[in-house]
This record gives sequence, C-alpha cells and structure tokens, in this order.
Amino acid sequence: MATELTTFTSLSTLIEKIASDEVIDTAYQWLCKKRKHYHPNADVWQLRRWWHEKKPILQAQILSGNFQFRELRLIRGEEKSIEWWSSLDALVLKAMTIVLTEHLKPVLSTRCFHLAGNGGLKGAVREVAANVEEHPFVFRTDVKGYYASINHGILMDIVGKYVQDDAVLRLLWGYLRRYVSDGGEYIDITQGISLGCPLSPLMGALFLKPLDDRMATLGCFYVRYMDDWVILAPTRWKLRKAIKATNQVMSELRVVKSGKVWESLPAPPLRTVRDCFQSHGSSLTSSP
Repeated sequence: MATELTTFTSLSTLIEKIASDEVIDTAYQWLCKKRKHYHPNADVWQLRRWWHEKKPILQAQILSGNFQFRELRLIRGEEKSIEWWSSLDALVLKAMTIVLTEHLKPVLSTRCFHLAGNGGLKGAVREVAANVEEHPFVFRTDVKGYYASINHGILMDIVGKYVQDDAVLRLLWGYLRRYVSDGGEYIDITQGISLGCPLSPLMGALFLKPLDDRMATLGCFYVRYMDDWVILAPTRWKLRKAIKATNQVMSELRVVKSGKVWESLPAPPLRTVRDCFQSHGSSLTSSP
C-alpha cells in the first residue's frame, strides 16, 4: 500500500512512528482485510467493535514501553504448523513492519528479490536468465529449516547495528522470545522466527545480510529470494571462491545449507534458469 511508504518526517523516533495515527491506522486496515473471513467468534471482531476505545490505549502502551505480546496458539496443518498471533499483536507487528521496512531499506541489498520493490520471484528468474550466458558457472542452495534455525542473539546483534531505539528493540525481543500454546502445553521459544507473521520476511531478509554483503565483494552475479539464492560466476575459480565465502557466512550465522545444493561447472542455460528457484514454483516460462 502506498501509505506504507510514508517518510514520517515529523516524528523523531522509531517507536513514535510505530505508535503514530498514520501507521496504526494503516496496520488496522491491513488487519481488517486480512481477517475479514475469520469465524464470527474470532477476536478480530471484538477488536473492531471497540477499536475507537482500544486504539488510544494501545498507542499509550507502545509509547510507554508497557505493551507486551500475548502467548501464541500453535495451529497444526497437514504439511506445516503456524503460530497464530492475536489480532492486537498482529496489528502491532504490522505497524513495526511498516516502520522498520522504511528504516532498513537503505541497508538491505537490492539483490534480495522477495522484498517489496525489488522485482519478486519472477524478477529474480529473469535476472538469472539474462546473466547466465556470461556467467555459466552456477551454484544454488538454501538454508535448512530457515525460519526455525535463526539464532535470536545473532539476529539481534545484526538488528542492533541499524536500530538504536531501545523501545523498539524490546518489542523485537518480545516478538522473538515468545510463548506458544500447543494443546494446553506452553512452549518457550528460544530459537527461530514465526511463520505467518508480517514481520518475519523482513527479519529473515536482515538475518542473511552478511551473506548479501559478502557476495557484493566477490565480483559474481548473485540473486536471493528469501533463503534461496543463486550465484553465477564467469570462471570456475570465482565460483569456488564464492562457495567458500558462503560456507564461512553459514558457519558465522550458525545455520547449515539444505540438501538441495546444485552446482554446475558449467550448466546448460535453460535448465539452469528453470531449476534455480524451483522450490518457489517458478520457471523461465512463467508469465511476467
């Protein structure tokens, strides 16, 4: 939404921006749209019914540092489980996302294609297609169990380089160190970020910033979509150097590559492009 790109020039701190009428109202509109098909007994309807009273209370809690996230509920599906945030918590997380996306945009790599404005999945595939002839040596991999494997301390060390607002840092710690209810059992989450949360794609992008930065120094073509990335190199030697750098960064971040490593020295261009982001359901033949 266009309103999410506001510069908030009249406000001085990040926490003030998060609690501002403009951001809170935008987050509220997002929540209403996102949960408009929820069950009549869902908490979003209670929040909407009393929003005119709850909004100033919420803003005061955010500004005073007294806002705390509630415990989450684990919803198990056939293929994956999702942590469900209360409607009020989801609204605050969206407000944080709006402000932090603008704040962090100057430091995040434009090669991270899942971030808004960077081209998306199809843009990443097109970039690979356009460069694979001149860079025929290919390495593609991703992180095993990415969201679940993110170390909270390492992530917050990275965040702390770019966010100095203590109130926002406390909110971020609350988002990370959460309690999840699973059938009456409460689980203290000490590692990983939450699936189905509006803030998680941004935090996931930031966590791999050390990889983005390292790749920018190597003279290789590099594209990342979430935790899935492709390196194209003009020579075998440069590709080996990039793979070594990748392994070093993975070790520093305490994560491991998945078993879906694909290396070709060199590869047929068409197959390369089709296979690069296969796990995200796209190929060269996808319509733009």
